[in-house]
Amino acid sequence: MKRFLVAIVAGAILLSSASAQILKKRSVQNILYTGLGLPYENDGDDGHDHFNWTGLLDTIQVRLDWEWFTMDGGLTWGIPKMDWDGSGISFLNTDATQFAFMGEKRTGYDHYINFIVRPFKNFEAGVGTHLDWSVGPYPQTEGLPWMPLAHVVQGDLSGGNPSSIFNNEGKPSKTDKVAGKMDYAYKWADTAIAARYTLGFNKENKHYVQFGVAIPNGTTSSHFRINGAVELKPIDLLTVAVTYNHADKDSNGGKLYAGVKLDFSQYFKIDAWFGLNGIGIEKKNDVGGNKMWGTGGAIFVKFGKLPLWIKPEVGFSDYLYSDYTAAVYTGARINWDITNALHLGAWTSVAWGAENETYEQFYDDYNGGFIWNIRPDFTFDITEHHSISAVFEYESTRTPMNDHYNRFCFGFYWKYNRAF
Repeated sequence: MKRFLVAIVAGAILLSSASAQILKKRSVQNILYTGLGLPYENDGDDGHDHFNWTGLLDTIQVRLDWEWFTMDGGLTWGIPKMDWDGSGISFLNTDATQFAFMGEKRTGYDHYINFIVRPFKNFEAGVGTHLDWSVGPYPQTEGLPWMPLAHVVQGDLSGGNPSSIFNNEGKPSKTDKVAGKMDYAYKWADTAIAARYTLGFNKENKHYVQFGVAIPNGTTSSHFRINGAVELKPIDLLTVAVTYNHADKDSNGGKLYAGVKLDFSQYFKIDAWFGLNGIGIEKKNDVGGNKMWGTGGAIFVKFGKLPLWIKPEVGFSDYLYSDYTAAVYTGARINWDITNALHLGAWTSVAWGAENETYEQFYDDYNGGFIWNIRPDFTFDITEHHSISAVFEYESTRTPMNDHYNRFCFGFYWKYNRAF
């Protein structure tokens, strides 16, 4: 009877859904969140000074497996949030996340659905709105946006280029954007039709080489695009990955990614990655700053038999457009398992944004901007299937035009996960 009910719920979700990381096994997972925060507060006199309650945001995911077939889907919905300045109530049944208070800089997925088939051993093909197939290491995320431990990526730098803070008249726009985020192409199949084959070097496929190919969303007969990926793990110590994502329809250029994992032991690991975007764009046509490269790395350290680990990370990005300077960030995640059921952790990062050097002669206060973010969290595993988490997040931003914004939020998660 339980399986019958779960199947009904799963079917309803899958028919109305589309997006997110595939659950690792046949299971159902539900994450419910509520929180209270200050969207942003300007040190000047024109900032918001009222609290925002996110209401209840719920994300349910289901994975159904058969011998050769998998369906994976999820749905995010919400009941009213409220701005405490009297402006009214909003329904957040779209792509809202617990980060809504951060000015919607990080959005989630309102729904997703994936279908995957395995017609023969070591081969699978999929079509979906969020396959989330990736290779190699990449900047830390600790989960998708609706998950308890999710935090800012690359110091919360924004995509685009330093000129994006100015309007069409060349005057400063009111924005808190700090440019410099690098879009690494480690995720080679997301909203796409894709296939991958794994050639194992031993019976357990512990050492392997994997080949992947995808036709991404937006491909047309007149503008055909294809993504490719290779991941090689010849020995326990080493994993190497390379991808190439073809140019976008709007001629943003191709994207090359390479990553290396060095797994020395369960106590010490090193990740490194490199990306080059805008391949194929002539420099004279790169007024938008799409030609960009970046690199970064992280070190994982577990302190012997202590239930404590830390993972510091650093990243650097630069534009091949000569007027733009580089951006840099650094951050770290620390986690302490106080007991088998109590877990304490935190993420913190700082970032310095890129700037357009030509603007310095016109604006005395102009700079690349700066961001500091900190997010401690506490989780209690009530049972094998239920856990609750409490989080707090604070972010301080100095914009390129030297405006200051401060945000904070605290909230609670209830997570339910059960295999069936």
